Amino acid sequence: MEMGEREGPRRPALREVRLLRRQTKTSLEVSLLEKYPCSKFIIAIGNNAVAFLSSFVMNSGVWEEVGCAKLWNEWCRTVDTTHLSPSESFCVFYHLKSNPLVFVCQCSCYVAEDQQYQWLEKVFGSCPRRNMQVTILTCRHVTDYKTSESTGSLPSPFLKALKTQNFKDTACCSLLEQPNIIHDLPAAVLSYCQVWKIPAILYLCYTEVMTLDLITVEAFKPILSSKSLKGLAKNIPQGTEILKKLMTTNEIQSNIYT
Repeated sequence: MEMGEREGPRRPALREVRLLRRQTKTSLEVSLLEKYPCSKFIIAIGNNAVAFLSSFVMNSGVWEEVGCAKLWNEWCRTVDTTHLSPSESFCVFYHLKSNPLVFVCQCSCYVAEDQQYQWLEKVFGSCPRRNMQVTILTCRHVTDYKTSESTGSLPSPFLKALKTQNFKDTACCSLLEQPNIIHDLPAAVLSYCQVWKIPAILYLCYTEVMTLDLITVEAFKPILSSKSLKGLAKNIPQGTEILKKLMTTNEIQSNIYT
């Protein structure tokens, strides 16, 4: 660097979002969806959405891990363990071996505001394909729902949907009304899809319980009939059993740490 030149601002290494092959711990040279073609991308954000995806979608077929996001912020630090538990923070990507164009993301970690653009760039790339459909699942506390009624009289948990202009399929629940807004990584993904004209829909479950909760997870079940998930969830009774085992495991781990 020449005398007098000023080096541009650098992002602190601790705040960096890295996309890794988790088995080898090596970074992906390009974005995930530049390396792997994708026609259907289902993103579960938060413990309850992740549990729903694990129990009812990923119990059918063989899913192969293709990468994981490594990040750190004030609220979470992702883990590298091979056998993930509901109490840990992780963000892992898989595709379906019988149809590698189908991708899912299980993201139980918090992605901070200053890390969201990095996450989008590492996953979608700088010029994403438009011939895919994105489905986002997440939860918010019912007190965040704005309505003229008392939130105490609402049948919690309940689903609302928000979609991009290019999403033409029918939603599995009523659309989110104004002046309600969406937050955090789900909002960033949906906004990104809107800008890049990618068909995308967000299913938002409003609940009184933000920790792992059986009733909240099952509130996502109507989505199993959607075009994006139809055909992936082939054994719903088995999914219910998997979910119950997951709840038991989580309860045991919670008791260990208390």
